[in-house]
Amino acid sequence: MKHILNKINKEKILNIIIVLIVIALYISSAMYIYTNFRERKRQDLADGIINKIDVVIEQNKEESNNSVTETTVKYNGFNYTVLGKINIKKININQPILKENTAGAYNTALVKMSGPNLNELGNVSIGGHNFMRGNYFIKINRLVKNDVVTITDLSGRKINYYVYEYGVTNNDDASYLAQPSNNTEKIITLVTCTKGGKERYYVKAKAK
Repeated sequence: MKHILNKINKEKILNIIIVLIVIALYISSAMYIYTNFRERKRQDLADGIINKIDVVIEQNKEESNNSVTETTVKYNGFNYTVLGKINIKKININQPILKENTAGAYNTALVKMSGPNLNELGNVSIGGHNFMRGNYFIKINRLVKNDVVTITDLSGRKINYYVYEYGVTNNDDASYLAQPSNNTEKIITLVTCTKGGKERYYVKAKAK
């Protein structure tokens, strides 16, 4: 009798384990599908904004208008203040850079955190989300020295910046955002969060 009861208990435990595994696989699959869907929707939105600012850039180039540093773009019923765009071919990043430093802006594209106007002397910091499963801007951790980050401002100036430094720092450290002391260099600092926002991963690139 005891042997039979032990066998039944083992079968129950095995069934519970199988059910838990199935539930875990279902949740993982659902999260993967949702994350990919969200990323596609966000990229569609970013592409739509870029298409609109490309028109603005071409107009400014034709008019030799170098004074425009921002423009308002309306897309899907929302207004976005756009400063330019960034392209990192190695990790397939092609995003508008927004002025608004808000949660909504971060969910839409990349955001200028601090610094001068794009492609001017100084250190311009650009932040982006690190979504689940290592998606979106966390891909900057694949960049190494001399990889290229291209910034295009609204006047049509396109400048290549070359990676020279990268690393992880704590949430309280903002030294990577500091302006160069001599103010004779053009620097871009890319920033995203890690470990649930407890740390920051940054990449610094400099124009030659």
